[in-house]
Amino acid sequence: MSDNGRDNQTNGGLPEPLSTEAGRNPAALVAAYEAALAVASELDLDTLLQRIVDLSRRVVPVRYAALGAADDLGDVVGFHTSGIAPETQAVLGPSPTGHGLVGLLIEKGQPLIVPDITAHPRSVGFPANHPPMGSLLGTPIQLGDKTLGNLYLCDRVDGKPFTAADLEAIQVLAAHAASAIERARLYGQVREARVRAEEQRDHLRVILDNLLTGVLIHSQPAARIELANASALDLLLSPDRPPGFLPVYGRDFELLQADGLPLPSDARPAVRALRGETVRNRQLLVLRRDGQTVPVLAQASPLRDAAGEVQRAVAVYQDMTRLRQAEQIKDDFLSLISHEFRTPLTAIRGGAQLLAGQAADLDADTRDELLRDIAVESERLERMLGNMLSLAAIQAGRLEASTEPVLLAPLARRVSADVARWSPNHRFVVDLPPDLPPAEGDPDLLAQVLRNLYENAVKYAPDGGTVLTSASAEDTAVALTVHDGGVGIAAEHVPHVFERFRRPGADPTVRGMGLGLYLSRLLIETQGGSIEAASAGPGRGAAFTVRLPIARGWCDDGEA
Repeated sequence: MSDNGRDNQTNGGLPEPLSTEAGRNPAALVAAYEAALAVASELDLDTLLQRIVDLSRRVVPVRYAALGAADDLGDVVGFHTSGIAPETQAVLGPSPTGHGLVGLLIEKGQPLIVPDITAHPRSVGFPANHPPMGSLLGTPIQLGDKTLGNLYLCDRVDGKPFTAADLEAIQVLAAHAASAIERARLYGQVREARVRAEEQRDHLRVILDNLLTGVLIHSQPAARIELANASALDLLLSPDRPPGFLPVYGRDFELLQADGLPLPSDARPAVRALRGETVRNRQLLVLRRDGQTVPVLAQASPLRDAAGEVQRAVAVYQDMTRLRQAEQIKDDFLSLISHEFRTPLTAIRGGAQLLAGQAADLDADTRDELLRDIAVESERLERMLGNMLSLAAIQAGRLEASTEPVLLAPLARRVSADVARWSPNHRFVVDLPPDLPPAEGDPDLLAQVLRNLYENAVKYAPDGGTVLTSASAEDTAVALTVHDGGVGIAAEHVPHVFERFRRPGADPTVRGMGLGLYLSRLLIETQGGSIEAASAGPGRGAAFTVRLPIARGWCDDGEA
């Protein structure tokens, strides 16, 4: 039953037309119709092909049978056998692909009977381990002019040659098998299409649920919501909603105009889209059941069916809260920048103009004071710019910490001494235990944080006082605290001191952008640490504690 080897290019190869005078085999025909009924209800293609080849050996009792399934081009794409032991099948090698004697039936598309396979001019022999076979009966499995495969039977069990009656019975089975194969293929295509559609539906659901904008599908006739993604549910419903709960307009939420006035029902984006309109960039307010209003930017479009009718519409709502907050933060930031930069620039420009135009009329002390003010304000301006550049780098993901073991005592002494040069009214005390283990941190970023904390302490203790730096070792971290005796922080404001561009509860006369503590938090978190604030209340000072991991590999005996 193998066709290994190249085609033998000889003429003929087909038997003479089969005689109908040999009579019929009623038992074989009955078996053929019974086999046809047995395969008629099978819808799995592989199972069906195997059943056909197995049942063919009941129709005509033979030792071996095979079915070569063909694709739309007539090429063999699958081979099912019956009568060959699994262990023999495993060592036969690749299945036939349409050369040799097997290819003859594929080429001609006509039934054939070969009394002696080895004597046939198209025979190319059998591969190693192939069971010996003598005679062959073959018929195509056709549906109209389309060949779905070929059925091969070898060696009748009784040793007799194949007859026209055998072929007639097999052709009955092949005719019914063709319908069953086509039905199973169509069913398989439908099943695959359904599976693909379900996969695409699930993929679409995942995509929709990962969108930051709310997406709703509305249907006729009353703009009922039949699908809502996760963002839409978060936007329209409270967090404690039950699973699978879909919002209902008028019960769970309403839409208002941007000025807060009611939106007419026929002006709702979904209703307009169901009328065939397209809505673009409509600013609205979502009024939730809990009374909260959310500014949104609405889009809506009709969804047409195959006939062009609008049965559904998609509405998309973008929560504008964060965008408005970002715009407010930007405006506040620009306002702070213009205010904070103006002060040092005014001092620098005024001092420089006096020195440039009236230096000869000024005494030495006045000139020294002007130069000192210019230097102080220049450094202040440089630090402000440095903080903003660091903030921009962090927010853009460009700032990475290069951590190493850092001894906190010498670092704190160096930074506090630098700040003390311009703060003569303040006394800086660094009191760290001598056995304090080093912290795992970035020395440059940590110095920037300490400078911000020291300048913050000076700023909020304008009358002077002591700024104390202490530290202790905890289980896996080093805690460094900067204490000041300044104006303190009210309890309700403590959780907000690290928010950007905010100075909760601060004296409005105190200069500052509200940036230093926010930046300090980001810088410490970049190093894998944390920072917290504490205060006993207004007028009682404040303390800021930085925690960083103990340096990796540090031992109690001080050896790394």
